[in-house]
Amino acid sequence: MVVMPPVTIPLALGLALRRITVQITRDGEQTGNQKIAQLLTPGSLVLQVAFVARDGYSDSQLFLASAVDGPYLLLATDEAPPKRAAARYPTISEDVTLSLDLNDGSGAAGGSPATLAARVRVDGLDAAREVLAVERQTDGAWRIAGSLRTEDGSLDLRVTGGAVYALALDDYGTLYQPNRAVAVGDVIRPSVFKGWLYRITEAGSLPASEPAWWDGNLAGPQDLGSARAEVVRYHRPLAHGPVPVETI
Repeated sequence: MVVMPPVTIPLALGLALRRITVQITRDGEQTGNQKIAQLLTPGSLVLQVAFVARDGYSDSQLFLASAVDGPYLLLATDEAPPKRAAARYPTISEDVTLSLDLNDGSGAAGGSPATLAARVRVDGLDAAREVLAVERQTDGAWRIAGSLRTEDGSLDLRVTGGAVYALALDDYGTLYQPNRAVAVGDVIRPSVFKGWLYRITEAGSLPASEPAWWDGNLAGPQDLGSARAEVVRYHRPLAHGPVPVETI
């Protein structure tokens, strides 16, 4: 394989520059053998520039923005047996880190390992809730980067260099069913949802027919069949982002 040398960019005043970094993993892990990535023109597959990850993981180069901005096919290869390759379609329009994972398609997690600090509060108090991290990759495609049910912790992610957004999801509860046995802490959702849920405070069974549900104006535990429950507000999903992540 012929590898083109890096392009040298004169630092002339007023020139818009673009830094492109390529990170390549194998089966979700960094390995030490040299890997090569090529930016090709889609369709014609003309080679525009090559990246050589001599450390087995990363290479970074600086370009004139006007010379590299646009859509590409990014192809990465690893010649170590068994040989591996991976490709994606990024569009270059800003400084960017492009990540690829070389795997055999059997399910190895792609991207580079990273963490995201996560803490959820409900009505001012720490609470265990689902936190989902999604990534908008540089080619515009969305992917799930990681998830966790936590009170105060960190999400283990796999990222590919795109923008990461964090979503906190409230407990939507379990739909009411006649005579259903319930335990303390279970959350019940009426068949006609109006923004209120019902957290079980005393175990028992739900009533045989759906009750007249109450709202937040009636405080404290109330009878719910042979069980008792208190009304709680359902909070719509909350999103933040893009959020910084810490690569490992």
